[in-house]
Amino acid sequence: MKKLLTLVLSLTLLVSVVLPTTVLAVTSGSSVTVSIGGGAIPVVKCKWEQQPVADFAELEDGDPKHLIPGFQILPPLAACTKKMIEYYAVVTDEEDGGNVSQVFVDVYHPTGSPEPYGKSKVGGVPKLPYFKYEVPFTKLGHSAAEIALVSEATKRGLITFGSAFTLSDVIFELEKGTADLWKGSALIDYEQPAGKYGVHAFAVDANNNLSVVVFNQFDYIAVAGIEVDFTGIEFGSVNLGVEKMIPGDTNWNKTPGINGATVRNIGNTWASVKVKFDDMGFGQDVNLNWNVLFDARMGNDNAYYVGDIVPYKEITLANALGLSKKDELDFSIKILKGFGEHKGVITLGCVARAFEDPVPAWVVGVPSTDCSPD
Repeated sequence: MKKLLTLVLSLTLLVSVVLPTTVLAVTSGSSVTVSIGGGAIPVVKCKWEQQPVADFAELEDGDPKHLIPGFQILPPLAACTKKMIEYYAVVTDEEDGGNVSQVFVDVYHPTGSPEPYGKSKVGGVPKLPYFKYEVPFTKLGHSAAEIALVSEATKRGLITFGSAFTLSDVIFELEKGTADLWKGSALIDYEQPAGKYGVHAFAVDANNNLSVVVFNQFDYIAVAGIEVDFTGIEFGSVNLGVEKMIPGDTNWNKTPGINGATVRNIGNTWASVKVKFDDMGFGQDVNLNWNVLFDARMGNDNAYYVGDIVPYKEITLANALGLSKKDELDFSIKILKGFGEHKGVITLGCVARAFEDPVPAWVVGVPSTDCSPD
């Protein structure tokens, strides 16, 4: 007996990822030394990070009630998108009346981040691994507007003060014009790894004197997220007792359709897919045995195949999508008893998986080079 089956997808995204050539070259060494002048060095009195007010009025969407000291930001949970982070510092130079030549921060990915964000990236003034980028600052000044920014950031618990400095010290120097507020801006990507980002702030004066570093961390809150490019699975005609698979693929459909299931990671952690089927109305026999069973797999490796999934039991697949990766989802059905047309619901979710170094074999997927928010 054959019957036509349709599964309507219900998505619940849960939060709890060279041709060889021969070249002959001659190299020679080079060196340079930047001279350092005398006198007092510049001082970073305080620093902080926040989101632009236009993006989020409370300045940190990861902790809008400001219960945790420091800056917390959520990932955008949308493919190929980014969020802006503003970096601030109040800097003074005793010799030059607060007039320094450069202010910047060196930012580092969280320790333990997977490549290409890992320990192979070395950079910044401290020459440390996990280097992300250097953000140059521009001077805003020391007017009432700058003082208000400092006061508001302090009120919200965002500021880190340099050694032995207080808000009163900083405001006093801003009012006197011997210190200035500086600002830099840079983006963080949806796929950047979750965790605590190290931020090292420096200032340089006209004599090339480098300040003592002021260090803090901000938290890119870990949020697992997936999205799919299909709205349902159509199993078609099925024989009793015979398993039938509807294979997925890795071709991302900008317009979601039926079958050809693809899943991609839109969070900032590795993500394992969770799946739950309803019984499609097939029910159980008197011994409480289900009349329908399902299978699920992400990718092609049978080591991660899960069979005989009973209705209403949530299953977490053992492998996980890497950051910004996509892969295929295969679904199978086996009907033990039943007749006619049936419809049902698949519920998908995900769970975060901790980063490991080196990247284990169970982290899978191909790059989402075709990703777009739609």
